Amino acid sequence: MSEPAAPTPRIDPAAVIRSRPYIAALLLAAVLGVPVSIIAYGFLALVAAVQRYVFAELPNQVLGGPAPAWWPVPWLVLCGLLTALTIRYLPGTGGHSPAFGFKAGGGPPGGRELPGIFLAALATLSLGAVLGPEAPLIAVGGGLGALAVRLVKKDAPPMAPTIMASAGSFAAISTLLGSPVLGAFLIMEVAGIGGMTLSLVALPGLLASGVGALVFVGLDGWTGLGTFSLALPVVPPAVPPTVAMLAWAVIMGAVGALLGWLIRWVGLSIRPLVHLNRVAVTSALGLLIGLTAMAYQLISGHSFTQVLFSGQDALPELVEHATDYSLGVLLLLIACKTLAYGLSLSAFRGGPVFPSMFIGAALGIAASWLPGMNLAAGIGMGMGAMCAAMLRLPLTSTLLATLLLGVDGVAVTPQVVVSVAVAFVITSVLPGPKGSAEPGEAGGVPRRAGSKAGPAAAIPGAGRAAARDRRMAWLFIIGSSLFALGAVPFYAEAVGLRLDALTFFIGSLFFTCAAFLQYREAVDALPAAGVVRRPSFWVWAPRNLGWLAAAVQLAGTLWFNLSTVDALRVNLSVELAEQRVWRPDALGSIAFLVSSGVALRDAGRAMAGRVAGRPRPRAWKIGVINLAGSVAFGLSAVGAFIVPSTGDVWNAELSNLGTFAGALCFLTGAILMLNQESTAAPVPAEREAHP
Repeated sequence: MSEPAAPTPRIDPAAVIRSRPYIAALLLAAVLGVPVSIIAYGFLALVAAVQRYVFAELPNQVLGGPAPAWWPVPWLVLCGLLTALTIRYLPGTGGHSPAFGFKAGGGPPGGRELPGIFLAALATLSLGAVLGPEAPLIAVGGGLGALAVRLVKKDAPPMAPTIMASAGSFAAISTLLGSPVLGAFLIMEVAGIGGMTLSLVALPGLLASGVGALVFVGLDGWTGLGTFSLALPVVPPAVPPTVAMLAWAVIMGAVGALLGWLIRWVGLSIRPLVHLNRVAVTSALGLLIGLTAMAYQLISGHSFTQVLFSGQDALPELVEHATDYSLGVLLLLIACKTLAYGLSLSAFRGGPVFPSMFIGAALGIAASWLPGMNLAAGIGMGMGAMCAAMLRLPLTSTLLATLLLGVDGVAVTPQVVVSVAVAFVITSVLPGPKGSAEPGEAGGVPRRAGSKAGPAAAIPGAGRAAARDRRMAWLFIIGSSLFALGAVPFYAEAVGLRLDALTFFIGSLFFTCAAFLQYREAVDALPAAGVVRRPSFWVWAPRNLGWLAAAVQLAGTLWFNLSTVDALRVNLSVELAEQRVWRPDALGSIAFLVSSGVALRDAGRAMAGRVAGRPRPRAWKIGVINLAGSVAFGLSAVGAFIVPSTGDVWNAELSNLGTFAGALCFLTGAILMLNQESTAAPVPAEREAHP
């Protein structure tokens, strides 16, 4: 019989701090902060100089004027080529892939890997890819800190390189985010440091960060190149929070989470192609990024530099001149920056913070057009939501958004907290995009089972993961997106009522196609006993809850088709508008509500044998989300009631808000369908994960 293991001795933080080795570590951290911050400052200055020469000075020298729209295209191809060659041929992988966010654990990079990290980041950031410098600086600072320990004392305890690596990372980004404390907070939340370790690691790190901030300020005074610190010189005035702003904060959080999911999906979906031929594919991705920036300048008339780079330098100008941008230009900027950001995540090297903040700020400026929304609050909520979605660090995201706004950040803190919380929760609930498992994860790939949940019907079961399920999900996603777009008042004002009605009609067609596929799937899942199969598309099985939910949902979509096609007609009388537009809309909303309730009941029955303590199945979660969407659609139908005496809609704001909220719920449910539920049975991965 073996003896019980001895308990781990408890560490006294006060005794450790008073010890001579720890005092020596503090002194080493202070000394280390000087060379690391000098190297970091030199790297940022070099990136800025190359950017300025290639995209501002060189066009004037060669063409005698500003850079034309096509100018970034060849440079982005060169960017992809140089980055790929560095990753492929130098030791290491040029740092970890930014598609997975910040990477904690695994130790700092070795000395042989530092040149590759430095050069890959230099090529990425200097020539226009949409990533920030924070991740490479953290890696380089951590590698230099660990290297310093090995050079000073080869037999140092294992904890010493970790502490010095953290101190080096602290010093490298000491002023990059506007405050040494904010940079330190980012690193500590990424590493998940807490308890006694927090005190022991944070002190050397904060000391190195303070020294690094002094070095940055001193080098700025000596060279005049700047501190390379994110700041907003002009901040729009904030107003006290209102109930309307808090309600918009919920929507902003949801939009930020969905947009962040889309960006990660783009980056992670392209990664397998990158590994087939890194040099060719990365160069092609650079070409696509350059073409996206060129298209933005040709369409909007604004510089392509707003689409390229991290956004750190363009963000202050965007906020200062926020009122000069039309809604259409802002939406185009968000779309182009989002696409370029997703493409950059797949193959280039850099950090995710600054592009997320820029997209969030643009999203907030666009949302400031909404009734009851303030510009400062919109910017703060947008930045917080996008950072929470991309970084998955809620506390850091809140601090980034509020501290950047200065004094006005205090006034918008409640709205920022709400948007960050909503974005973080939705991001945690949404399925990870394909390939979102980080390299090096142990274990197998979970075996998948088919998900039978749609926007109104969540049909449980372990059916096959067929292509029909994916088509169904994408049809629901497109239909929900069109309904949400059509419900935005400014979209209707921009395109006109006729095109707005056409948007709803096209969206209803996508809903109907998806509902029909789901109905056929429910028919195929019916048990053979007790069901008379006919050589027809239709069967009658009202006692089967899955079939009933899908059939009622299909009927609801057909009513929506009738309602939206009649809404295209002009000069309808009040009586005809009530009969042909409002009544089918109300019947479709009722059908969706009934279908969602039946589907949720069916999912509840499937949970009867669930083991206590295990998470609820995805079909049940989708059912709850879709039931909320059906309730919102019902409220929209109530608000859209046509008053017979006046011919006016009873409450247009309620109608639009209900449609928009319901469409977002259905969109969320449809996205959840893309990641079909897994069982506990693992199977081996098909191939080794790549960086």
